[in-house]
Amino acid sequence: MVAALAVYIVLQFAIAIWASRFVNSEADYFVAGRRFGVLMVGVSVFATWFGAETVMGASGAVAEEGLAGGRADPFGYTLCLIGMALFLAYKLRDSGVMTFPDYMQLRFGARAEVTAAVLTIPTSIIWASAQLLAMGQILSETAGIDLGFALFAGAVIIIAYTTIGGLLGDAMTDMVQGSVMMGGLVILLITVLATGDFSFSHIGSEQMQWRLTEEDGTKESWLSMIDAWMIPIVGSLVAQEAISRFLGAKSASIARMGCYLASGLYLVLGAIPLIIGLLGHAAGFEAESTDSYLPELARQYLSPLMYTVLMGALVSAILSTVDTTLLAVSAIASRNLIERVARNLPEPRKLLFGRSLTLLAGLFAYAIAASGETIKGLVEIASSFGSAGIAVALLIGLHSKFGREMAALGAMVAGALASFFGEGMPAWFVSLFDEATAQSMPGWTQGYEGSYLFAVLAALAVYLVIGQLESRGLIGDRKKSPAAIDAPGL
Repeated sequence: MVAALAVYIVLQFAIAIWASRFVNSEADYFVAGRRFGVLMVGVSVFATWFGAETVMGASGAVAEEGLAGGRADPFGYTLCLIGMALFLAYKLRDSGVMTFPDYMQLRFGARAEVTAAVLTIPTSIIWASAQLLAMGQILSETAGIDLGFALFAGAVIIIAYTTIGGLLGDAMTDMVQGSVMMGGLVILLITVLATGDFSFSHIGSEQMQWRLTEEDGTKESWLSMIDAWMIPIVGSLVAQEAISRFLGAKSASIARMGCYLASGLYLVLGAIPLIIGLLGHAAGFEAESTDSYLPELARQYLSPLMYTVLMGALVSAILSTVDTTLLAVSAIASRNLIERVARNLPEPRKLLFGRSLTLLAGLFAYAIAASGETIKGLVEIASSFGSAGIAVALLIGLHSKFGREMAALGAMVAGALASFFGEGMPAWFVSLFDEATAQSMPGWTQGYEGSYLFAVLAALAVYLVIGQLESRGLIGDRKKSPAAIDAPGL
């Protein structure tokens, strides 16, 4: 197993070094010189989206909750990719931008650009740290090495080849990683079905419900169910990790078709963990934890060689997710923060900044992952920023000329605040109040149902109200607003 992983990692480095020969500018590094065809866009977006939580967590969630456990994976994220194809890919690629905050600057102005960047970067770094920790655990278990060393080794590997190769290197390794994932999951499904221990006829009707059933036998509320669908579909629309892939397409049409291909791959391949979860529950298979459901089942039914292939697929999923996230953070930090201050930099200096920020993002992610017990609190802080306001402003901005800078800023702030309080204030924030005060406002400290739905509605309402005030000339400066001109993509 260790030897196979070593060979696999050497291959990733070889691809990254080869790709680095074609990286001579910022555009080469962040959008691969816009060289991608439909296949490259589709497989790359799929591999980026198909993270460790899909492979490791989906089967256990479905086994425990039935089809309701698969609302996010694969159905919600598949619909999100279709949404990208329908509403984002063509217009964003046609605008010639490298990041979605670039478009926010074109459409709404510099303050909207910086606000979108600041809201996006922390969540992406902490997401990368969670994936790094998952990879460290896999390396530790399979190679029998200390978790701390495994985490460090995994971080060094990912940071190094991402920094070297840029988006082109990432996309080329995604082709390898995507192929390994497809092969590993198909082999597992065939093996499971061939054993005779699992049968579709044993799947009960209670497993085929879309609404969760609480411990007391009551169904989850409609607000909770709507939230469970909206978070993956709307909340992930503005993920720079996926957006960067279709921005590297040769044309706007290729960007859109690539997203459709990615959605098809995600639904088909994502259905395999779902099917295994349904079959495993019906057969009475149990695992120590939800996240270990599929690996434990695979260890029991696959040969050592096939198990190695599947673990390679799992490592592939993590590698693809982390390298893309680090590059996304680097792109946004470089173009939408650094270049706001240091203008008119020469291309070699921009490229140096891009690579340096990729390295820095990786080090931050490693530090968070290595902190262990503090990750949960940091994830709570990051999730409170939310994507609701960004999604509202970007979608309206792409498809209409209604609303200008103040509307976009208001929507992003409203969405972030609604998410912050709706998810429940983080423990560090609650501790600022005395106990009696904290207990008197459970809606603020513990959150409330439908929090993401209300965050989107709040952002939309604020955008519409401020946009109307702007259109009447009551606030904002119409002459200086980018909305008053035909920004690319409109």
